[in-house]
Amino acid sequence: MPDSRPMPIHRLVVAVALFLALPARAGDIAKLSLPFAGHDRTYYLSVPDGQAPAPLLLLLHGSGGNGLFMAQLWKDVGARQGIVLVAPNSFNTEEGWDLRKDGPDFIHAMVAAAAAAHPVDLKRLYVFGQSGGAVYSLTLGMLESEYFAAIAFHAGGWRSPAEYRAAALARRKIPISINVGDDDEYFSMKSIRDTDAVLDKAGFPVALNVLEGRKHSILDVPAGFNDGVWAFLSSHTLDGPPSFTEYH
Repeated sequence: MPDSRPMPIHRLVVAVALFLALPARAGDIAKLSLPFAGHDRTYYLSVPDGQAPAPLLLLLHGSGGNGLFMAQLWKDVGARQGIVLVAPNSFNTEEGWDLRKDGPDFIHAMVAAAAAAHPVDLKRLYVFGQSGGAVYSLTLGMLESEYFAAIAFHAGGWRSPAEYRAAALARRKIPISINVGDDDEYFSMKSIRDTDAVLDKAGFPVALNVLEGRKHSILDVPAGFNDGVWAFLSSHTLDGPPSFTEYH
């Protein structure tokens, strides 16, 4: 039987506050706060029109960047393609993503918060990272390979054998799209091709997209770049419900 008891007042307040803060139109971006591990964590949310379950794209900014910047870059594609965009700030935006303070449990909480605001197709959870967020998205994809359907990143990759070991943690061969300018100032083509080789040898389906004459900045990508990334991501769907692995 349906539960006819009234919603507890603290949950009602949170629900009303979330509703009032939501974007008014598809493509609008709302700045929201989520209590997590004793801190109020900032994230940015954009939801599509309608109430049908939508794919969700987690956007990870580079070191020194922020979630708002990433959400603004993707808001047009999100509105056009009907994507829930969730773009959190790292705990320390200047230093970038930290595996302890911004670990999978934090990411899981972000996804849950977005799903509370708009119905989400849980078989279609994706990640896109830039620069430092690219490095983190790759490691996150290894840790949560059964949670995200696919990952993509720009201007980043692994640069040491210690990082390569993360590939052995993946329980599923998650599809990966690597995008990098051949004139990137911070990630050499050797490091990118080494990352590609490690993933390929481990059996991951990897698509390496070298952007000729392009540099590190996400603003230097060619026209239609985000649409191309989304075409890759959206072509992959989990076979069953997502499985989240908790790390302590």
